[in-house]
Amino acid sequence: MENLRQSQQTVLIVEKQPNYTQLLVKQVMFAGLRPLVAVTGEGGLRKALELHPDLILLELDLTDMNGLQFVALVKEKAQLQKIPIVAMSIFGYLKTAALYGGCDDFLQKPVKMIDLMNHIRQYLGRRPASPTIKQSLSTL
Repeated sequence: MENLRQSQQTVLIVEKQPNYTQLLVKQVMFAGLRPLVAVTGEGGLRKALELHPDLILLELDLTDMNGLQFVALVKEKAQLQKIPIVAMSIFGYLKTAALYGGCDDFLQKPVKMIDLMNHIRQYLGRRPASPTIKQSLSTL
């Protein structure tokens, strides 16, 4: 089980609202990924530096800093620069600022599960955990 956990891709969720965090955690787990959670920008930065997630889902309206400040701090660190960051906000007009501010993409809240799954596939290239039927048939 420990080897599975080590090889499992991780998603850092930086979100201040507990109910929304729970929803995102469930969706990330449903996608076969390991969620990491931070409720502040400072906590998110610490977890990113320590655990090097494969993707960051970022609420732009944090309690301790602006989400774009968080992005700037992440992009300053060489070991974190290549981690894709998907910004989230209830305010659609923040999309342009998020993209110009260094985010790789933007999701408007409430985030639909299908949209989240599409973004995860896009940035993490999710592969099936077991061989597909097509692959299995080709070996027969």
